[in-house]
Amino acid sequence: MGGFGLPGSMMAAATGGAGGGADEAKLMMELMEQERERLRAAKTRKGQKAQNKRSRADLAEEFSSMRRQAGGFAMEVRRTYINFAYPPSIRTVTDLTPITISELRLETHHTGKVLFLKTFGTPTRITAVQNAVEDEFGDVDRIAVYNTDPLASPDVILPHGAIFAVKEPYYKGTADGGVQIRVDHPSDIVPLQPQDAAVPPALAPRLFELDKPATFFKTEGNAAYAEKHYETAIVAYTNALEACGESEALLRYDIFRNRAMVNLCLKRHERTLDDALAAIIPDGSEAGEKLKELNNKAYFRAGRAAYELGRFSDAESYYLKMSELCPGDADAAKELKRTKLRLQEASAGVYDFAAMSNSVSKKRPHLDHASFTEKVEVRDAGNSGRGLFAKTSIKAGEVILCEKAFSAAFGNEKQSSIYILMNLNTNQISAGKHAMLLFNVVKKMLHSPAEATRFFDLHDGGYDPKLAVADIDGVVAVDTFRAQAIIEQNAFGCPDVRSTKKDESEASGRSRELEESSGVWIMASYMNHACVGNSIRSFIGDMMIIRATKDIVAGQEILQPYRLPGIEHSKVQRDLQEHWGFKCQCAICVAEDSGTAAQRGQRAALNKEVMQLLGEHKARAKSKPTALAVFKGERLMTRLRAAYGTPAFNDVPKVNLAGLGMWLMRARSDPQPKSVITLASGILRDMGFGVAEHGDSVDFDHTHCHVDSIAIDAAMHAAEAHWVLGQMGKSASYVRFARKLYITALGEICGFDERYHK
Repeated sequence: MGGFGLPGSMMAAATGGAGGGADEAKLMMELMEQERERLRAAKTRKGQKAQNKRSRADLAEEFSSMRRQAGGFAMEVRRTYINFAYPPSIRTVTDLTPITISELRLETHHTGKVLFLKTFGTPTRITAVQNAVEDEFGDVDRIAVYNTDPLASPDVILPHGAIFAVKEPYYKGTADGGVQIRVDHPSDIVPLQPQDAAVPPALAPRLFELDKPATFFKTEGNAAYAEKHYETAIVAYTNALEACGESEALLRYDIFRNRAMVNLCLKRHERTLDDALAAIIPDGSEAGEKLKELNNKAYFRAGRAAYELGRFSDAESYYLKMSELCPGDADAAKELKRTKLRLQEASAGVYDFAAMSNSVSKKRPHLDHASFTEKVEVRDAGNSGRGLFAKTSIKAGEVILCEKAFSAAFGNEKQSSIYILMNLNTNQISAGKHAMLLFNVVKKMLHSPAEATRFFDLHDGGYDPKLAVADIDGVVAVDTFRAQAIIEQNAFGCPDVRSTKKDESEASGRSRELEESSGVWIMASYMNHACVGNSIRSFIGDMMIIRATKDIVAGQEILQPYRLPGIEHSKVQRDLQEHWGFKCQCAICVAEDSGTAAQRGQRAALNKEVMQLLGEHKARAKSKPTALAVFKGERLMTRLRAAYGTPAFNDVPKVNLAGLGMWLMRARSDPQPKSVITLASGILRDMGFGVAEHGDSVDFDHTHCHVDSIAIDAAMHAAEAHWVLGQMGKSASYVRFARKLYITALGEICGFDERYHK
């Protein structure tokens, strides 16, 4: 199924989910069922007129009180139900028929209508940004806008005294017995200016002067920009452009240039690029000597925007234009140097991973690097939909792709509240930073049609309808329900800093069941699943590194596990079926499904015993299991090997045996070197590696392997044992092998020497 990724960030409510715990998952499921029941009850009022509504004074006091109480806690938990899906409006305000508050009917999407409103209360954020509103006839109500940037002030989203058009409004009852106009798609609410022709006269100030010159609005924009009121500045500059006469060409260029700067501050890079290019003054204009200086600024802003969009060749051309206009310009030289590094990364995959690793931190997880995708392409994958395929041969350990996140939310980033999204459409629950991912993605796409097109091309789990990306009324019509569906299918859990940092935590016993951070990586999302794949991912900040675990030939599909193969084969299959709707047919799964029912039952029972043993008796350096536990483990290994000794398991990784083997090796209080070598090489063979000794060296075959930290640890145990025996060549072979696996699994070598004391 093309476009799938690993939702390590999601709690699968129906199965208990990672990190949530069975009791917590059960509670969440009960809450979702209660919400469904409430919605079913509300549907009985569909088409009715709301009764006993609050007065204007009551609403004003209500929102004033909520604002006073807001922020009373250091960290609030905000639970949001993602209600039953409906599409965003794809019509302009002028294409819709006006409706008033008194004409609204409960539990109804007023298709083909538009509601003009003015806020009169104090905006506040609960789970949505809310405020009190009135229409042109003085009727009042509440409005709630969901899926907005959680870090944006409510005063920016629904400021007091602002005029809005709500397209095809949804009117519904609320949990407190009241009613509200609910906006799930931020693109459905359009801010208006008093002079807009669509605004009802009763909502617009009568003293507004329609003949103010463009310079007046430009001055307003400059003042707003100086105060960092960027949204206000955008409105002012837009008004200035509308007020510009045909004879004010230079002023128009000036305003475009200024608006480009504001859009750059807002990270609306496609808008920035459009404005910056529109600000280029042609030769021969009346700008005279200032032309070079002004165009230099415009090209700088165009270059910055193109750079942030990953269009590095375009960025390079804009910076070269700067160098032509103003030779010796320091900004041009600096940005050109930076851009050339990105071009080298994007074209050849040349990265300084050590420098990348040193530059990342909890406070700086978003890195300045390009994506390298030249070795892969998206193609049809038959019954699996679309997939990612190698365009060239790739050796084990080599980088397949290195991709910067489309969007990522990290555990240490600023967050005023803990959000929990409970999706009634898919039964999925997202918490913390995983919930923030939706808000970040929506924010990014609202002003980026090209980026929205890339994102909405991903697999959405069969969501319907699939609307074409359209820029309407100044923003992209973003279907937030479909966006969440795509995130649930494609988001990857990732460490807060880097994979090697996470590995250090696990080595010291500080592992976590659920990654605190998550993101969407567009190209990586096209990889299809196999429990025993041919690639493995790792992370440095928001950069995902995918390396080959075995040799890959041109034309071969890149495969990776969505769920890591584990002792409980049935649980892995159940998770895949429930979340993605397919049954895995990889080598491991085919082997596990082989044999008689009695044989499968025996393997399942033995694996259950392994889980119980490893859970009850930890094998650590300072805490060894009892001799009796070790004896049980050895007998269990004998029985397990017999159960997995059928031809179906030839050349198939047996991660359960490897896990028990590692436990036995760590459990021995005084292991002998030869015994360690036997156990370690056995673990590697159980992980699918071929191990062959040749004189004083050892060769390793990756053809059927599964790579993870157990294999690295086993190799280093063997290296140490050979060193103790004075077999330096074999020891060096194992160390080289372990270092290669470490880089393959974790992206880079950082932390290897510290972990293994080399």
